[in-house]
Amino acid sequence: MLVWLYTLAFAFLHSLMATNSIKVKLYDKGLATHHYRLLYSVFGIITTGFWLWAIYQLADAPLYQVDGFMVYILYATQIVGLMIAMAAFIPIDGAVFLGLRKAEQSNDPFIVQGVFKYVRHPMYAGFMLVLLAKPEQTEIGLHFALAVSLYFIIGSKLEEKRMLAEHPNYAEYQQKVGAFLPKLFSRS
Repeated sequence: MLVWLYTLAFAFLHSLMATNSIKVKLYDKGLATHHYRLLYSVFGIITTGFWLWAIYQLADAPLYQVDGFMVYILYATQIVGLMIAMAAFIPIDGAVFLGLRKAEQSNDPFIVQGVFKYVRHPMYAGFMLVLLAKPEQTEIGLHFALAVSLYFIIGSKLEEKRMLAEHPNYAEYQQKVGAFLPKLFSRS
């Protein structure tokens, strides 16, 4: 299905731009670290726009619609997901994240504050809840939600590989904190 192809193309471009080899090539050409981050943010916004526009153009059909009390449960789940995703931005310096200001450190920050104390990938987890808990779903919408969720899962693995290389304490954090759901029992 085209949703998967478009998402694969988007994911490939987005992930390629985040690789150290691309960063090093751009740094060698004189691009400053925070300018790379700004370029990456602008590139991400533009490619996301094209990706969503392409998916929106596809012919779609209703798949299901939940009725009754379950609608409220699903909407509540979406609200919780949105709150989790938004909470992930609280300990992050937005200006540095977008590349508008230079970071104090050269590598990606290792944040263990706020919601990051409970979940390693709260933005991904929150947005997956929003996408997967829709009370009304279309064929394209479901494929989109599944494709994005898979991308988040794979992307989190790539992010964690980079974080392990940059931050030796990250391995201990991985053991104690769940990736998308809080760990109820720690292996301490």
